[in-house]
Amino acid sequence: MENKCTPFDQLTITNRFMFAMVFSHKEIAKPFLEAVLGIKIHELKEPEPEKAVEVSPVSKGVRFDVFVKETGPGGETLRCFDIEMQMEDTKEIPKRARFYQAMRDSEALSKGEKYRNLKELYIIFICPDDIFKQGRAVYRFKNLETDDPKIEMGDQCFKNFYIFKKYRDVAEKSIRTYLEYFATSKPISPETEDIDKLVKWYQTDNNTRIRYMTWQEEIDIAVDQERQRADEEKARADKAEELAKKYEKMLKDLGKL
Repeated sequence: MENKCTPFDQLTITNRFMFAMVFSHKEIAKPFLEAVLGIKIHELKEPEPEKAVEVSPVSKGVRFDVFVKETGPGGETLRCFDIEMQMEDTKEIPKRARFYQAMRDSEALSKGEKYRNLKELYIIFICPDDIFKQGRAVYRFKNLETDDPKIEMGDQCFKNFYIFKKYRDVAEKSIRTYLEYFATSKPISPETEDIDKLVKWYQTDNNTRIRYMTWQEEIDIAVDQERQRADEEKARADKAEELAKKYEKMLKDLGKL
């Protein structure tokens, strides 16, 4: 696995680190979610950038780019949102969305709590390219009955994918302006101008520079560990294949094969 480190001064909104920093501001996240989902949000708790979730020490964890909750008048959670900037098509993004839902739901309920307490959940992936290869700029998924799609499962989980290189194909201006900014880094609306100002501010902030260096070091370590695990698995597979060939030769020599 190759880990490309972008120089700090060249970070744009499509860099995962910069995206998480900028969208951790609720005044940025709130209008974005309202625009791309077509909903009205009462109030957002402070978004959590790079939120890590683990259900056990031996299970795979996740790190959400930006996780945020909508709260009601009494501070109760109404809906949850996971916003992901995904620049690379890893050929597993739909299953990653499935896993993110599972991890979020596992964390959301305390032991003995009722399933009905699960809140409406939106998992949003922002991608440069059409990972579904169907020529669309926006894909919205929810669980429907196969033989009669008018029947919804009603699990209140929605997975949306926005392909920002296809922003010209988006009819809704409120969505198109965001996707165009992700594609070009040129703000064309008050909302994207606010994003661009934050990007430029973070690019000049020394504390953010230090934080990015630390973040990049963590990524480098994770990549090295994954590469080491892959090498170890390959070595075990090669050893097993070599052993199998050895036994096969022995059996042939004994006339058993």
